[in-house]
Amino acid sequence: MPKFKDGDSVQVKVREVQGKEAFEGGYAPHLGGTRGTILKVYSPQEVAVDLDIDSLPESVRHRHAEQQSAMHEKWLNSLSEEARNRLTDEEKSFRLRYVVLLSEADLEPLKESARISDRSKQSASKASRGGKIIGESAPTRPTPAQLDQLEEQYLKARRQR
Repeated sequence: MPKFKDGDSVQVKVREVQGKEAFEGGYAPHLGGTRGTILKVYSPQEVAVDLDIDSLPESVRHRHAEQQSAMHEKWLNSLSEEARNRLTDEEKSFRLRYVVLLSEADLEPLKESARISDRSKQSASKASRGGKIIGESAPTRPTPAQLDQLEEQYLKARRQR
């Protein structure tokens, strides 16, 4: 019987890479301690986990934001001016997910108290940044203004290279 089911909240165990894992890529030590939600259990060795962006290490989170911004820009540029003008604000913004395949053995259930604590930390963080706090189940998507700011930062960094 599977240890987890779709929709379960989990945390990636923190451990050292063992044996052949370094060559096979079965475990990513930089993801240790991250939290997420199980999307699909294919087998005990293959569990798709949608990781919370806020729980990723800073460098990974930064790279993810760059990729999201680049993909968003490429998508918008592929549309005609008329099509872009017809998009709603919700259609213009999108969230790039961070999904990984991990083994059941590398996951542990996230306790309810930890989930509540994480949500309250996220809400406090949003409040301190002046963000609007919406219901706990609402996904955190960058606003068009935030995406523009990320894009500007990315372009400045590219120019400096």
